[in-house]
Amino acid sequence: MTNRTSHLLDLTCMVVFPIALVFILQHMSFILIPFLFALLFCYAIGLPMDYLQKRHVPMIIRILLTVLVLAVIFYGLERILQKNLSSLVQSWPQFEEKFWIYANMILSRLEIPEEEARETLKAFFSNLSKEGLKPIGSMVQYLSGSFFSFMGNAVWVILFVIFILSERAALARKIVKGFGPEKAIDILDTMRRINKSVQQYLGLKTLISLLTGVLVAISLSLLQAPFPFLWGLLAFLLNFIPNIGSIVAGIPPILLTLFDSGSITKTLLVTVAFVVIQTVVGNFVEPRVLGKGLDLSPLVVLLSLLFWGWLWGIPGMLLSVPLTAALKISLEQFDNTKPIAIILGDNPKK
Repeated sequence: MTNRTSHLLDLTCMVVFPIALVFILQHMSFILIPFLFALLFCYAIGLPMDYLQKRHVPMIIRILLTVLVLAVIFYGLERILQKNLSSLVQSWPQFEEKFWIYANMILSRLEIPEEEARETLKAFFSNLSKEGLKPIGSMVQYLSGSFFSFMGNAVWVILFVIFILSERAALARKIVKGFGPEKAIDILDTMRRINKSVQQYLGLKTLISLLTGVLVAISLSLLQAPFPFLWGLLAFLLNFIPNIGSIVAGIPPILLTLFDSGSITKTLLVTVAFVVIQTVVGNFVEPRVLGKGLDLSPLVVLLSLLFWGWLWGIPGMLLSVPLTAALKISLEQFDNTKPIAIILGDNPKK
């Protein structure tokens, strides 16, 4: 009876604990998301911080310089997006009007009245609204508002960055004093591996995403597509989302180019530009630069993308790979959880 009670208690804990954890993550997202982004920024700026430290720059100056650069990046990002998204929202009725002009060309051949098509589309969007989704025009306004709301939390991100960087130097000493020298060795080694993997991934991924965004912006400018800098910035941001980010980044500029110009040739050129950039960068540059640094299974990457996206939306998608990589490295340190880490990995021979 005791054994059965013990097994039942263990099973209950296995079921209740994940549910409780998800519940906590959802309801604490307002503070966890800024904190995790701040942590990732600290990883991303770890290399320049180490460089300044080697040049014997005082810690307070190092922190002020990195925070100043971070604040300038946030401000510049917000200004570019605010200008472009405001123009896009204002121009949306024109794009919608042109959409119906092109749609009528197809509807007339199918002998479908425009009024009937409008009613069908209206009913479709009405059903989407009932399911919590929005029409495309409303989604543009909603996403722009959500992004600016997130940018409003940039103050929290910067504050977290300041305190994390100020605690960085003393953390190792605190761990040694709190856990003792023997246990501290394993803890610090795990933290070092997590730091190295995530920092390497973020640094290289940022450079690759920046290359992608610059190439997209230049290509669309040369092709005179609408809002080239907006789509270049979108390509830069969405390139951090594995598997689907680069695909999603190409859909809006291709459709808006068609509705704006009405030229099939120009739309095809924009499509070819995106395909070439994503093929070269995604299939040749990125694998050579990143390699197998994180050692994560593609299926695990996709599942983590879906889970964190469901939990926290777009911020969760951006955080999915670094969080999963940190979890895998942590699981490798314990005999009981090492089999789970092997399942999450991409190379079982390691």
